[in-house]
Amino acid sequence: MIKTYLFTQDGVRQDVPLDDWRSLVKDKCALLWVDVRDFHKDELVDLAGKFRLHQLAINSCLDGYRRPHLYEFEDHFYVNMTRLDPKNHKNHHIKPTELHLFAGGQFVITASKEKGESAVDDALKEYIDTPGLCAKGPMYAVYLLAEDLVESYYPIVENLDNRSDDIESEMLGNASRESLNTLLDLKRDGFELRRLLGPQRDIFSELSRRDFSFIEGENKVYFQDVYNRMIRIFDMLDTIREILSGSFDIYLSSISNRLNEVMKALTIVATILMTLSFMTGFYGMNFTHLPWLHAHNAFRNVTLLMVIMTLGMLWWFRRIKWL
Repeated sequence: MIKTYLFTQDGVRQDVPLDDWRSLVKDKCALLWVDVRDFHKDELVDLAGKFRLHQLAINSCLDGYRRPHLYEFEDHFYVNMTRLDPKNHKNHHIKPTELHLFAGGQFVITASKEKGESAVDDALKEYIDTPGLCAKGPMYAVYLLAEDLVESYYPIVENLDNRSDDIESEMLGNASRESLNTLLDLKRDGFELRRLLGPQRDIFSELSRRDFSFIEGENKVYFQDVYNRMIRIFDMLDTIREILSGSFDIYLSSISNRLNEVMKALTIVATILMTLSFMTGFYGMNFTHLPWLHAHNAFRNVTLLMVIMTLGMLWWFRRIKWL
């Protein structure tokens, strides 16, 4: 589905024809915005013919998810940006989608395979409420889209941060196999976010440094703020990684301490049983003359001796703080 918007100082016109779109933007302050949702190949091919979009960029739109990249052509540029939906970030699964964008001297084309696109909706609403924004040029529209996309990353990263704090507290209280599985899921989420957002950060860095000869006005300043926000997100991801690494160390220390406690208990039991085995083995020898061997209360005396020895060893273990 294709929707068109023509923004001028006088207002906004919707569903304008594109057959002779250059005549619509004769005014220097005019901006033509073409929004394509749930697109098909024929629609993109038709737009490519009207706006002379490069075939390489069209192929990128039609492919599956690809890492963000920027192509500059003679009279327009193409960039695809990673889209993450916080509502779909469940069950430790991050599914990225793409927002494709073309920008020329006085036009902007947004294309998404999704029917709903909050970043485009928010940017269009701002332009519809204030049509005079078209005087800032197409790069301001690109900036609004990038800003909204970056803002959508924050809930996902903040949620990961909160869950990392929770798992750290859980590890300190009771490190279990379930908490370890949760920890590993969080580490995988953090790695996946860095893998997805790293190329996006590089694109914003490039946009903050590059000038396009076919677009008038200051372009770089719009993306410096967006790039700084991406740097903050990566700072948060680095902090999360440190928290999770520390939690993993806590888990290993807890397991090691638990193993030491078990080994200590087994050592105590083995020491006691070894002593008692010595006593029973001593009186089990085939000798004629042994102390208490023929005494009337021999069994009682030996049993009492073993009980006293056991209590004595337990007292000694407690004194040296093994118990």
